[in-house]
Amino acid sequence: MKSAYEIAMERAETIYDDDAEGDNSLEIRERLKKIMAPFFKGEMDAEALWQQLKDEDEAVLIEAQLMLIESIGLRNSSEQIERRKEAVVAVESLKETENSSFFEKSFTQAQSLQQQYQTQKDKLDQQVQQHLENSQAQGLSAQAAANGGQQQGMNNQMKQQLAKKLSEFQKSYNQRFDKLIEKMKAELQ
Repeated sequence: MKSAYEIAMERAETIYDDDAEGDNSLEIRERLKKIMAPFFKGEMDAEALWQQLKDEDEAVLIEAQLMLIESIGLRNSSEQIERRKEAVVAVESLKETENSSFFEKSFTQAQSLQQQYQTQKDKLDQQVQQHLENSQAQGLSAQAAANGGQQQGMNNQMKQQLAKKLSEFQKSYNQRFDKLIEKMKAELQ
């Protein structure tokens, strides 16, 4: 299983703008990886990151914020999203045109969406577990043994329905979260 740092760095490497500053952006990101690695590993807080970036120019600050924003996802804990929010807002305070309230609001929405996702995921997991337990209990009954073929078909159909429901659920929340991330990234451009 990959660490949050590894996931963040992979996302940061794969998501780039195709503008004329592409090479410059890559160079900045390579330099920022060294600066931000302790933050992603949990060895540095937002204030220490602010200290590291306080003398950087606006392009570096924007790239740092992009890396922080790109590192969040539905699988992050609420605490991880909160840490990213604190860091983005801290870096935002270093810029000439500050818009901290927008990022605070957006990250609060991200935390809320992550919590909704986790609650709904837990409910779906319980439904799946209940279905499996019911299927096992029914499989042990004598009546189920007599109607084994029919019971197996119903179990397969139920599994397909649950898999479809889970897939739609994941897709819906991923789309909503991705839209929020894109909105934050657009604010930086």
